[in-house]
Amino acid sequence: MRGQWDHEQPLSPSLVRSALALLGGFLAALALVILAQGVVNLSAGNWLPAVVQFTAGIAFPFAIWLGLRMLADILMVAHRSHDKLELMVEKSGGAPAAPRAQPQTPSARRAGDDGPVYPE
Repeated sequence: MRGQWDHEQPLSPSLVRSALALLGGFLAALALVILAQGVVNLSAGNWLPAVVQFTAGIAFPFAIWLGLRMLADILMVAHRSHDKLELMVEKSGGAPAAPRAQPQTPSARRAGDDGPVYPE
């Protein structure tokens, strides 16, 4: 059954979760590097740069990850609601989605999905 959780779709929940996990790993590595620089500055007696690096090493990667996580959740909700609306239209006997427009002339082909028509 092909539905809203189809793993063959270009955007599936498992794909988004995997991408966020991979990005989270990279951001955690970045945080560790910045924190290590803060430890080096702290051991050298540079208190202010060490405090800034400790704060930045935790706050910036977490803020980036949290922002992308929220955007991914919004994207998933939008896709789910679109799929649910399509199912409701199909079950209520509504008209299916309009077919794509054909090229204006038989010898013309499209450059992309909605691009201009080029003569052959």
